Amino acid sequence: MTTFNVIVLLFFMYSFIGWLWETIYCSFNAGHFVYRGFLIGPITPIYGFGILGVVYLLKPIHGSTGTLFLAAALLVTLLEYVTSFLLEKWFHASWWDYQDVWLNINGRVALPISVFWGACCVVIVRVVHPWLLSFATCLSATIGFLLPVALLMILSFDLGVTLANMAGFQRAVKRLEQELEHQKASADHYIEAIADKRQTWQERLQKVPVEWRELKESLPKLNFQQRRLLKNFQRLKVDNITNLQELKSFIEELRKK
Repeated sequence: MTTFNVIVLLFFMYSFIGWLWETIYCSFNAGHFVYRGFLIGPITPIYGFGILGVVYLLKPIHGSTGTLFLAAALLVTLLEYVTSFLLEKWFHASWWDYQDVWLNINGRVALPISVFWGACCVVIVRVVHPWLLSFATCLSATIGFLLPVALLMILSFDLGVTLANMAGFQRAVKRLEQELEHQKASADHYIEAIADKRQTWQERLQKVPVEWRELKESLPKLNFQQRRLLKNFQRLKVDNITNLQELKSFIEELRKK
């Protein structure tokens, strides 16, 4: 039971550290706060699974830095590829895309990223893990199984809510995209002069506010979590959505009315 408690605590620690790293990195690049993570809570489980895999599955080769680096890079790359593939199959969306990174495979993984994480894993095994393992062991001895079980229950609830959100997200986004395409097509016919053929849906929104307020009431509304996913995953791709960036603008304009 002690080993189970420690592993669960380490999983959540590494998942939180991974979430914190992504949030800081993406916020810095975006110039504003970006709440990363697929789940509602501040954790990214792929980091927990990946690092625990390196720590425990690769334990026999921890003594060789070069071998550890290569094996960790390979393991993390495999995990990232499989995770990307499964998320795309289950949710019909791509959450990251390395198409613009040198030596990528289907945009899911890329050699520079793998090298980076291989090096990070060596540092984690050598420096970070001994300290976190000691902390998790002390925490387990003090609190017992209550905290790990509570964290697992919260994670299960979070996962359930997220899955339900994703199902609604897919339906809402497709409905909104259909309406956007309809408005774009209508703009070509909504003319008073030849120059008005260049009129965009944004201009139509300003010109006929009553019509758009009525339209807003008839369209599905994204909740906070769904809007967060749409806003914070800049490389998000959703199946059958031709222009996600334009759709984001369309949704924001509707929310203002």
